[in-house]
Amino acid sequence: MGTARMGTARMGTARMGTAARGAGGEEVRPMTSIRAAGYTSHGKPGTSGMNQFGTAGQGPAPPLATKEMTNPEDVAKEKEKEVNTLLEESAIANSQKKYALALEKAKEAAKKERALCKHRESNNLMEQMNIDLTYSVCFNLANQYQASEMYNEALNTYSLIVKNKQYSQSGRLRVNMGNIYYKQKKYPTAIKMYRMALDQIPSTGKEMRFKIMRNIGNAFVKMGNYQDAIMSYENIMESRPDFQTGFNLVVCYFARGDTEKMKKGFTKMLGIKEAGMDAGAEEENEDGEEEDADLDDDDELKAVVKERRREVTQYIIQAAKLIAPKIEKTLEEGFNHVIEQLRTIKEYRDVASDMEISKAVYFLKQKNVEEAKKVLQAFDKKDHAEHDATTLSRAHTNLCFIYFLEGDLAKADHYGTAAIKADKGDLYNAKALVNKGNCEMQKGKNAEEKEDYDLARQQYDDAKELYMRGIGVEAECVEAIFNLGLCKRNMARLEQGCGNMEHYKHHLLSALQAFEKLYQILPESPECNFNMATIYDELSVAAMGTPEGDEFLKKASTVYKRLTTQVKSDAGVLARYGNLLAREDDEGMAFNVLLDSYRYYPCDMDVISWLGAYFVKSEMYEKAMEYFQKAAHIQPKEVKWMLMVASCHRRIGAYQQALHTYEEIQKKHPDNIECLGYLIRICKELGMRDKTEHYQKLLGDAEKNQERFTRMTQQREHEAMQGQQQH
Repeated sequence: MGTARMGTARMGTARMGTAARGAGGEEVRPMTSIRAAGYTSHGKPGTSGMNQFGTAGQGPAPPLATKEMTNPEDVAKEKEKEVNTLLEESAIANSQKKYALALEKAKEAAKKERALCKHRESNNLMEQMNIDLTYSVCFNLANQYQASEMYNEALNTYSLIVKNKQYSQSGRLRVNMGNIYYKQKKYPTAIKMYRMALDQIPSTGKEMRFKIMRNIGNAFVKMGNYQDAIMSYENIMESRPDFQTGFNLVVCYFARGDTEKMKKGFTKMLGIKEAGMDAGAEEENEDGEEEDADLDDDDELKAVVKERRREVTQYIIQAAKLIAPKIEKTLEEGFNHVIEQLRTIKEYRDVASDMEISKAVYFLKQKNVEEAKKVLQAFDKKDHAEHDATTLSRAHTNLCFIYFLEGDLAKADHYGTAAIKADKGDLYNAKALVNKGNCEMQKGKNAEEKEDYDLARQQYDDAKELYMRGIGVEAECVEAIFNLGLCKRNMARLEQGCGNMEHYKHHLLSALQAFEKLYQILPESPECNFNMATIYDELSVAAMGTPEGDEFLKKASTVYKRLTTQVKSDAGVLARYGNLLAREDDEGMAFNVLLDSYRYYPCDMDVISWLGAYFVKSEMYEKAMEYFQKAAHIQPKEVKWMLMVASCHRRIGAYQQALHTYEEIQKKHPDNIECLGYLIRICKELGMRDKTEHYQKLLGDAEKNQERFTRMTQQREHEAMQGQQQH
């Protein structure tokens, strides 16, 4: 080798791989080539591209050989890995609220962990025992039992953990045990567990200690032991106050009727300062500044602060509503005291405006409408800097609602318009649009009554547009959807009265669409189902005799059947359903339904008439007489009911009873030709010649009188028509 270094030896005067010719005279890359050796476009002869090893066409390389687990330590590591995988899968399933799957994975992890421990024991690998893994498996299993509401199993598993001396921090799990006892309403045991857990928490863990103390206070409240609950809450409020604890404390003071402490507790709530709350309040109260949706989507911290701000506001509003009627001699003084306290703090001025609305609502609940109107009308007189546009819009919305119920349509319409204007053109307040729409719909009804049909159409159309705008603001605004359906039904009724059947059907289908959308939101609403059923019924009548009409009839029957399960004692619904079944030729079911309707409301003449006719058709004349007699008592001037009673007597062979009934009818209605005809017939059958002749004479006189009356009526109608033609 001489002095040449390894890998740099020279062969002749040419370096390896850069010679002009290779062995055997093979043409190789020239020294001036810019291509790498072996990377030609055609490849070398006898090769296939980059495959220099002659394996072309043999497919992919075989997989790597799996390492055989012959070593006990390797087997233990693999088993431990499986346990950890199952723990992760169980935790993920729990986070997705798939509690059954989470519990199954937790049980499987526990089973494999026990097998792992036995494996290590049998192979003298005790020094590798993983206590933390055993703890994690047991804790996860207990947690999944708790999530699946298998409380006894969860308590047993937690007990095994806390009794194990190897787990020094396991005493904290008594909080979980306390939560289970709390859910089981075993409040004394829950308090015991919370206190045992409290002893395990060091003084440095203040946050956890205060949460446990709050749980203890909550348990005392459930037991009705407000004094001990107050002591727990007061300890928290003195050390680390928070809004939830402050609210709970005010509730306890309220339960004990301590008005002074209610005031102090509420004042202390208002004095709590939380990070970010001031900034959040200032941003929400800035006038004329619209929210930047893109910024809100990106700034998660800002969204969290806003959500927390809403929670805090809710606690304060609820506390204020609770104590305001009790802390002073009169309700008004109590609300004024709370509102003044809120106004003194800049962050809660919007809450003060909310409380004024609540004050008006409270007056309404007390049926003191005039005071409620005074409170709401005061918003117009105040400086607009004291309240935002949304609050003013809410006040006007309530005033519109009150005046609408009072029948003062002009004022209701005025405040409805003002509510929309105050809301910056319907950006947020769907209720304002609904109230304004109601005013327009009532105007349409008034115009329809005056037979101004063009104006009525315009008012109904304006109402429809307002309801549509309300749905645009709040997609699931049930008031807007329901009233839109009613408006469309009114428009359909108007067109039906004018004879525009195409428009009538179009509006009915639009109304049906609105109620079907409402049904998706409120499937248990009887009002929604009733409107759907009656619309299907009307459409079936409009398309009677066609396949479409039959389909509507089936749908109406389905919805009526569902409705009768929701309002089982509504005689009107049962009557409608029974009549529909009769149209479907299901007389047996119709009879049962109409009989139920009669039991709940025995004065519906249509139901009585149908039941009487049903019994006549079934040749059960005695039962039929009961219903016709009932109808005669309800409508004593209607002669047909007693005629039917007499007819039933005659059909069962009670001729004397029938004769007596006909004679009673003839005395009350001497010119009734039908009654006289039956009297003549029955007298002939009974062989009463004198009475037959008498009634024949009366029948002749009655027919003459009727003929004379008919001629006079026709003459008057003719004269009236001639008079109209002359004019």
